[in-house]
Amino acid sequence: MRDHDRRQFQRVPFRAEVTVRAAGRTLRSGSTLDLSMNGILLEAAEAPPAEGTPCDIAITLTGSDPLVTISARGFIVRSGPGTLAARLSEVDLDSYQHLRQLILHNAADPDQAERELSDHQGIRPDHRKSGR
Repeated sequence: MRDHDRRQFQRVPFRAEVTVRAAGRTLRSGSTLDLSMNGILLEAAEAPPAEGTPCDIAITLTGSDPLVTISARGFIVRSGPGTLAARLSEVDLDSYQHLRQLILHNAADPDQAERELSDHQGIRPDHRKSGR
């Protein structure tokens, strides 16, 4: 099964400054490639930590005063030359609301995105990683 066949949420193209903290390191990315309610793909100038590594993610949304930061916890699911993909598993309520609005505003099909959000009621942890 291809990755996009298993996805619970639409991915939207979005550019933002992202900071990932994992394995005692801080990685900065000048640009996300795409974003969903439970995942992010971003450019990585340096070699990211191994798959499965827990991480803290901060997505800074420019253009607002004060600046808005979406904060999440998750784990790295894929890394390769120049890219890093992470699954989001925990997001606080304010960050969830900002992420939700960002997805709805940038989705190719906002109605489908709204249905996905209604069906899932938030971000679901990946139970495969927790052994359940």
